[in-house]
Amino acid sequence: MMIATHNAAGMSLTTVLTAVCTSIVLADIVEYRDKEEWEAAASSWSTADFTGFAMGTPIDEQYAYLGVHFVDGYDFVVLGWETFPNDGAGLDGNEIVDLVFDAPMYWIAADFPGGLTIDLHYHGESFYQSSYFGPGGVGNFGGLVSTEPFDRAVIWDYDEQVNLDDLHFGPPIPAPSALPLVGAALLTARRRRTP
Repeated sequence: MMIATHNAAGMSLTTVLTAVCTSIVLADIVEYRDKEEWEAAASSWSTADFTGFAMGTPIDEQYAYLGVHFVDGYDFVVLGWETFPNDGAGLDGNEIVDLVFDAPMYWIAADFPGGLTIDLHYHGESFYQSSYFGPGGVGNFGGLVSTEPFDRAVIWDYDEQVNLDDLHFGPPIPAPSALPLVGAALLTARRRRTP
């Protein structure tokens, strides 16, 4: 990758970034093409892996317990190890995969065949569009870590065909059954006093 800059006299200065650079920093969002680097930056996340469903199952509220809703109405389970090497199951999102989250998220990523772009939204406003992830073929990865929250993500591809092997997002929200435990922990922490 090359970045060209210009000085006050209009002369071009060129900086060559080495091939070991695997992330791009844009504003308050870092893009990752290396899964291990994204995992280290994200630290904890939930995963929708699309396993356990029959071929052609429409996906909409099956992952609501993780705080994500597939809202565009055209997302279907597809099976096949050749296309989805992680676990043999994936999502055919047709033109887009439109995700709405119950709580603000700060990171999102996908294992996928082909290519994709991720748009982030917060309170109805689009505020970020990623660069294009993936050279085609299978086994690709693309992820974002943001310092700004988002409550919606739209995943799309220029060829109008989006497929996901696994979708990762976070931070994970507590399961409803865990909320009393979280509340108890907060009350206990408030009651403690330092001498």
